[in-house]
Amino acid sequence: NLCDKKSYQKSIGTLLELARSVAIKLAEQNLRVRVCVQGSMGVGIFTGTPKQLNGVSTLLQRMDWQSNAGEENEGMVGDYVNFGAIGKDHVVNTQYDDKGEVVQHQDDVFLLLCPQNMVGIESSIIPNLSEMVEAAGDRPVILLNPDLTDKVSSQGQQSVRGRQDRITFANSFDTVFHFANIYVSGTSYFPILGALTKLNVREPWVAHQRRDFKDGGGEIYVPIVSDEDRIEGEVILDCFQS
Repeated sequence: NLCDKKSYQKSIGTLLELARSVAIKLAEQNLRVRVCVQGSMGVGIFTGTPKQLNGVSTLLQRMDWQSNAGEENEGMVGDYVNFGAIGKDHVVNTQYDDKGEVVQHQDDVFLLLCPQNMVGIESSIIPNLSEMVEAAGDRPVILLNPDLTDKVSSQGQQSVRGRQDRITFANSFDTVFHFANIYVSGTSYFPILGALTKLNVREPWVAHQRRDFKDGGGEIYVPIVSDEDRIEGEVILDCFQS
């Protein structure tokens, strides 16, 4: 479907631009960043990569980082910005030679694109992700657009075995920024009822209701309810209807 393809290209392009902007901004602060995209998951015939991430690792590395000789970010890629996958093997620590001189600088920040579980795959992304977080120690691990909820798997293991541990780990991350449109559950992405936002780690969660101007000249998003914790869908809909 041409429309779906264009929509996908636009969304993945926006994500890649966001990742590049964040990585460059961190590198400009003398922080070494490793940008990571998860690889294939599963065992045997039940293996695969999330459709949304298929080819993203290659696209990411082929982007114009302005890192060539004479360009604005000369030498940044390969020094301050590097690439990898999700797992403890992709955490680089400082390495020294026999004279005690640094031959490999450590990664300072890890930027992970869309880590997620897959429908039909027994393996969860959580074990690889948790091992990576543990290996990173006190270094920041940033997740862009994650989906760490369990999915339906071929033998149901992803929804049963170790479920509470996975939920606890997923909830251990702090939300730094969040924006999501609000739809009626079970419908397509229309109509848009409003938006749920959290503008930074110190700001509250706010649900905005979309309202049309009487003259048909546009729309406005009106804050309806806020809370220190993420607001549940039923609460949002009740507030919208009151």
